[in-house]
Amino acid sequence: MLGDRKFPLVSVIIPVYKTEKYLEECIASVLEQDYQNIEVILVDDGSPDNCAAICENYAEKHENIQVIHQENKGTGAARNRGMESAGGDYILFVDSDDCLDGKSTVRRLVEQAEEEQADIVTGNFRRFDALRCSDMNRHHLRGGSYTRTVDFRFKGFLTDNHLISDCGKLYRTSFLRENHLKHAEYWMMEDKLYNMMCCTYEPRYGFIQESVYLYRITEDSVTSRYKYKAGDMAKTWIHVAESFWYFTEKRGIQDDYEDLLAFHLLCGFFSIGSRSLQFEGDIKTRLRTTVKLLKSYGEHPLVKRLMPELASGNYVNKLQSFFWRTLVRTASILVCLRAYRVLAWGIAALNGLGTEKQTSRLKYKRTI
Repeated sequence: MLGDRKFPLVSVIIPVYKTEKYLEECIASVLEQDYQNIEVILVDDGSPDNCAAICENYAEKHENIQVIHQENKGTGAARNRGMESAGGDYILFVDSDDCLDGKSTVRRLVEQAEEEQADIVTGNFRRFDALRCSDMNRHHLRGGSYTRTVDFRFKGFLTDNHLISDCGKLYRTSFLRENHLKHAEYWMMEDKLYNMMCCTYEPRYGFIQESVYLYRITEDSVTSRYKYKAGDMAKTWIHVAESFWYFTEKRGIQDDYEDLLAFHLLCGFFSIGSRSLQFEGDIKTRLRTTVKLLKSYGEHPLVKRLMPELASGNYVNKLQSFFWRTLVRTASILVCLRAYRVLAWGIAALNGLGTEKQTSRLKYKRTI
């Protein structure tokens, strides 16, 4: 516990854009926290609906809420603007259509950060919609020296995925500012790039086992729409890879984090292929389109440079899971052989040819 000393101030930054239907529920989940030393920064990113008025209404009623209005520049820019105004010892990002999971979320994150003197603390999460809430999505991560390993980066950014999002993580403000860490102003996956960059500064990570965040499932969300644009998805995976490559090159640390970049690019094949196979049409048409996309993605210079590293076993032999060692090695060999049709069939088999939505839906249970 934190004891009787003054609690560190936590700045909760909420980018706001076209979420008037969910915004009040989001803000309420922050105001209801049993940890009282919180400031809330609502960044209205030029939202065309009633969000600006809702933000101003809350600011009038609560002294610890401030509102920033700006032209629409995207989530990354909104988070950066909020960070500039943050006065807290810690920063916590929340998306305006999501919620914190429970009234003790901030307190537990701060307790862990203070106990371990951690720079970044994260927990588990759940997903929800109007009727259902999923079981907890658990991470398999731990702190200490393990956070400097290839296996940690692979699990955190590729299999468990608990490190890729800004949301639900508590960041030590001094860590972010001392390392001049800002979000790229890109329309998708800017938070994954941000956290990959954070990782290269070797932060002290802390983890808790409670669920700290609720991701809302909506068909009209940016993420939902993005899932079905396989061509745009390919561009985004490449954009993140190029940005991270230039970032590590500038700092002279490319060799130290080449594994993270290589695994990211390989994961892109599965993500692009999986979404492409969900398009309407017969299986032959979907496979033909998918092969074309995979081939185009595979011709990028970074992909051609790094897939042979994985195919030869570099970094792969440092993964703890035999399943993932086998899958990564096999997939990277197929890429090197340009066997994109075989790779597409393999992705189709893993993806279940469109059954992903049904499988995901079965994970949900009605909230009592």
